[in-house]
Amino acid sequence: VAPKPRTLVTATRPARFAFVRARGCRRFPEAAVGVRGRGFRGTLRDGTVLGYADPHLHVTSDLRAGGRVIYGGNFHRFGIAEALGHDADYHGSDGSLDFTGNLLREGSPTGTHDTHGWPTFTGWPTYDTYTHQQVYYRWLQRAWKGGMRLVTAQLVEDQPLCETEPFRSHSCDETATIALQVRRLRALRDYVDAQSGGRGRGWFRLVSSPRAARRAIERGKLAVLIGVESSNPFGCSVRLGQPQCDRADIDRGIGLFHRLGIRSLFVAHWTDNALSGAALEGGDKGQFIAALQARQTGTPFAAGPCPHPEQGEEVTPGAGRQCNVRGLTQLGEYAVNRLMDRHMLIEVDHMSEWARQRILAIAEKRSYPLVSSHTNTGGLWTPGELRRLYGVGGFAAARPDAAARLPRAILGFRRYGDAPRVAPGLGSDTGGFAALPEPAADAKTRPLRYPFRSFRGNLWCGRQRTGTRTFDVNRDGVAHYGLMPDLLALVQRQKHGRAALDLLFRSAEAYLRTWQRAQG
Repeated sequence: VAPKPRTLVTATRPARFAFVRARGCRRFPEAAVGVRGRGFRGTLRDGTVLGYADPHLHVTSDLRAGGRVIYGGNFHRFGIAEALGHDADYHGSDGSLDFTGNLLREGSPTGTHDTHGWPTFTGWPTYDTYTHQQVYYRWLQRAWKGGMRLVTAQLVEDQPLCETEPFRSHSCDETATIALQVRRLRALRDYVDAQSGGRGRGWFRLVSSPRAARRAIERGKLAVLIGVESSNPFGCSVRLGQPQCDRADIDRGIGLFHRLGIRSLFVAHWTDNALSGAALEGGDKGQFIAALQARQTGTPFAAGPCPHPEQGEEVTPGAGRQCNVRGLTQLGEYAVNRLMDRHMLIEVDHMSEWARQRILAIAEKRSYPLVSSHTNTGGLWTPGELRRLYGVGGFAAARPDAAARLPRAILGFRRYGDAPRVAPGLGSDTGGFAALPEPAADAKTRPLRYPFRSFRGNLWCGRQRTGTRTFDVNRDGVAHYGLMPDLLALVQRQKHGRAALDLLFRSAEAYLRTWQRAQG
């Protein structure tokens, strides 16, 4: 039987066919960006780029801890309904299976939450969620529209955390999970490209050199550098004091990461490994990490004096502040020097304070820059240490905070030098079991008025709408990453707010200079 006209069928011989544009179709569902106008591009008169950097963003966080802890994808090939519409499949119909999220929010693994995501989003995202997607690609696009021009996508996995989870979609092998997250980033790039007219045309650009990053920013794109934040890089765990890797493993691991396009690396994260001790953390999260330390390494943290009295945590009531006395190991020194030989950016947050002292000394000897991408997370930085960091051409970042406090936090970095050499990024740690700013204290009496004009570029930003929910920073705080422009609009109207944003918007250039220095 002959097929109907204009019907696509399989055939043994080549045949011509034509697509016919349909009419009256329903619009495919998608989150709105909520921004009108064109952003800035090119360079300033002095040849530097404009825009701010977020050097610590977990774009692929839903794949950490075995892939069944943080619900929601940053995109899905079948659309937002599949990416953000099935929380109950992960956390149970009432959220009672969200053990890690309940623990981080309430201090106990038992609890419930509203699991309704797409299309109503009555349950999440919220500014204080820990286990739901907050970096859906359209929300990320809105942040880029608002002036972000460089981001380090921190691929993250912690074997000791993964092994405590009862449900997983993949193994707890950190290296394998990192490779999986690299593939996800590439797929996201291709997805954005496809929606932007073809290969290379999208706003999301993966970069592996400072030159490529600068070129992308000059074109008005988002330059995305790939980093790694894991507990046992290269498989270098430690068990009962014995390293589970050697120098050959480190060389192979660095080579693999470099081939994958990774250009930034944490030497340590939550627990001790064969390379370094990890910084102690406080509160319920600190107790949780201490339990992971004992499970992973077979030994508790070795707490003792700190390099500086203001550092550390009070891990034992009445004992005062203490630090992890385990510093950088001989294998760790070898790894640090090999990373420098390969011109990789080295992240120094989360290392024990004693390990940080040693790596600063190595960097000074080799005139090599270091990065603190979410400064004062995983160990306090003293002013003297930050001077040493900037002395080797390094980079630091402020943390997101209430708009009333952010100007002071950002401008506080001016004591270490002038922009763009010293211009802090905004290290959000979104997706990293970290909360974002809550609604401002004066939100009811002095709300942000929508639409508002962006700090740079001729852009007007309305309330962001996803599904049937409209997000408002006055009511919701920074519920997801797409509300970062709204936070910056609140900062702009604070005392010294414009000066703070002027400095922040030089941070993409500052990061590029640090990266260029690492390239030699």
